[in-house]
Amino acid sequence: MKRIILFISVVALALVSCDHDVLPTYEDVDRVYFEYASLSTTAELNSQQLTAENVDTRQIAFGYDNPVKADSIVRIKVKLLGRVTSEDRQITAEIIDGESTALAGEDIEILPSVIPAGATVGTLDIKLNNTEKIKTSTLTARLRLTPNRYFHVDYTQVQASSSKSGIELSIYFDAKTEMPNLWADSGGKAIIERYFGPYSNKKLEVICLACGFTREYFMFDPAVDGSGSSVAQKRIPTTMAMFLIVTVNNYLENWKKSHNGEPLRDENGQEVKTAYPTWI
Repeated sequence: MKRIILFISVVALALVSCDHDVLPTYEDVDRVYFEYASLSTTAELNSQQLTAENVDTRQIAFGYDNPVKADSIVRIKVKLLGRVTSEDRQITAEIIDGESTALAGEDIEILPSVIPAGATVGTLDIKLNNTEKIKTSTLTARLRLTPNRYFHVDYTQVQASSSKSGIELSIYFDAKTEMPNLWADSGGKAIIERYFGPYSNKKLEVICLACGFTREYFMFDPAVDGSGSSVAQKRIPTTMAMFLIVTVNNYLENWKKSHNGEPLRDENGQEVKTAYPTWI
């Protein structure tokens, strides 16, 4: 009987001790995620020159720089979900091999990156190298935040698009400088410039960024696709063109607001604008 009482006393003591232990909860573990996952309204997306379609992508074009750079540093905002501390905390990431054409250490490098002391936002710093291959090809780097001693990376609450992950992001980059052949074709040129105005490298970059296109959208094979004018009409019908013009104009207006009223200029120093710059 004494043994039973002693056993019960020990168990009771253990249970009381457990009551005083602080068990870690989800909120107790700090997390990081790419900023795009917290953008929930059209206004917030527009302020970052993003759309719901391209919210988890970034396009970098070396060929539009004058002079052309040997490399480019891309800083991608990363947000903290958790406690602010008095020390810098490292952000880590990896390149997803099976979803990337860019080679780590050759085409792209992940630089040391942190959430600074006292801050809730940091940047993941990426170095893109201007190699020979990007003069003719567009490379893709699919990035994923990785866990470390400071942070977990299982953030899944994505407001901007339920199909996008808050811990992954794609970078597309190249150094192509030639005018795409659909725009260079006389028939295609007449239709495209009717809506967007004269060609410039920077203008093409803006159209792609704002509308979610790639450079290849303005390429065609005459032997397969037919005439440039027919291809341009199919890819940019009148009803679609009106929407695209407004989308590009909004992008340019947001740029101007975020740069103290200074308009975006192309590689020739000219203001980038569509053929209908007042359509907003």
